[in-house]
Amino acid sequence: MTIVVNDANILIDLVKLEILSPFFGLNFQFYTTDLVLEELHDHQKTALKPYIDINQLQVQEISEEQLKDIIAIRMERPSLSEQDCSAFYQAQYLEATLITSDNTLRKFAKVKKLDVHGHLWVFDQMVIAQTLSPDLASQKLDELCDTINPKLNLPKKECELRKKKWQGT
Repeated sequence: MTIVVNDANILIDLVKLEILSPFFGLNFQFYTTDLVLEELHDHQKTALKPYIDINQLQVQEISEEQLKDIIAIRMERPSLSEQDCSAFYQAQYLEATLITSDNTLRKFAKVKKLDVHGHLWVFDQMVIAQTLSPDLASQKLDELCDTINPKLNLPKKECELRKKKWQGT
C-alpha cells in the first residue's frame, strides 16, 4: 500500500474543493503531522476530523527529539516553514510519498531523493481509482486553478492534457 504524507496546502485545497471523500477513498495510508494540522483553520480541521477519528488520516505528534531533527532540516533550507520540514521529515522517516504543491519543498525533496508529487498527481490518482469521475475532476481542476488557488500556477498546458487524458479513461 502506498504511504503518503500530506502538507498543509494540499489538505487546504482539498477541503476548499470539497473532495476529501474521493481523496481518502484512495487505497493509500494517509499521514500528516500535528504541526501541519495546527496550520489549518478550525473549519478545515473540522472537515478532516472524521478521517482522523477513524485513523484514515494519521496525525503524528512530533516529539522534542524529532523537533530537533526538523529544526536541522530547516537550518539546511531556511526558506521552508517548520510545518513543511515536519512533513518532509515524516515522509523521509516513513519512506513515504510526500504530497505538496510548495515548489521549494518539492525541489528540496527531489534533491534528497524523496518521492514527491503535487495536485495533478492527486487528481490523476482519484480518476484512475474512480473515486472522482473524469468530468468532476476536470471541473474541480478548473475550480482549483481559477478560484480556489490561482497563485498555484499549475501549467495550463499540462492541465489541459490531463483533462483530455481523463476523458479517455
